[in-house]
Amino acid sequence: MVTVHVLGTAVTCALFVTPVCRLLGPGLGCWLVLLAGAGGNALSALVHGPPHRALGASTAIFGAVGILGGLAAVRYRTGATPKRRGWVPVAASLALLGLLGTGQGSDLAAHLFGFLVGLAEGLAAPRPPGAAVQRVLVAAAAATVAGCWLLALA
Repeated sequence: MVTVHVLGTAVTCALFVTPVCRLLGPGLGCWLVLLAGAGGNALSALVHGPPHRALGASTAIFGAVGILGGLAAVRYRTGATPKRRGWVPVAASLALLGLLGTGQGSDLAAHLFGFLVGLAEGLAAPRPPGAAVQRVLVAAAAATVAGCWLLALA
């Protein structure tokens, strides 16, 4: 069962994090997804209170879904499409949250908070920085994840 969960998480990560990184660049995209996951888990821990402990890549994945919804909503607001349809990408990303994030045993609060943090990031995302900054951000994100794993395993 754990193998199926890990495989499913890896596939959904590829499906949702890849487009975030294509739109924002690999460095900025990775950082925003990482921050959405961390923010969602932190807010979930605050809501649940002690001794709740949660760590999940799925929260970051729902952060990526929120980022994509926010980026698309901004595109609707600033593009040629009628402004009244800006809610459509947000509604579609909420539907994905409902379909994929509410399974039995899921941390619903973490998924929702990850999505909301990601949505806010997508709505406020800056223009992607240049290649040199993207490389630094990728290295920093990888070092952060590696450092967290080292702390968790220690």
